[in-house]
Amino acid sequence: MNDAVKLLTRMFGFTEGGRQHPDVFPVGDENRSSPSDYFHPDVVHSLFGPSGTKETLVGRDAFLAFATGCAQALAERQDEIIAITGIDRECAFVHARAYRKSASNGEDIHYEWAMLYRVEQGLITYGADMLDAAAQAFWARVGTVPAG
Repeated sequence: MNDAVKLLTRMFGFTEGGRQHPDVFPVGDENRSSPSDYFHPDVVHSLFGPSGTKETLVGRDAFLAFATGCAQALAERQDEIIAITGIDRECAFVHARAYRKSASNGEDIHYEWAMLYRVEQGLITYGADMLDAAAQAFWARVGTVPAG
């Protein structure tokens, strides 16, 4: 098991057979570790979110703001981690199922998502997600819900 698998297993609370969470990035959940504990301050992400297009985020704070924006755009959400697979020394692939319901229009969708992470010196330094076309289109329709 490489370092990336070890870190991602802890971060996602993954056990064989999968584990469901209301949100795999529990911003503000006092019962779980903060995502900031796992990300390098200068982490780079390439992700789909409420804009419906691929976004490049630089820095832990940018990622946490992105995760918060995604959560605010949803009325309901749940994830199930299916597998975490090591690749070489530093990288791991996460395969998961998602349930999402838009806060703005009530649309719901189930889809599978994939994420590739690189871990260096015990912290995530890079992450990139892959969504199918239906999931990308869903996020494009979700938009964002104004904060407050």
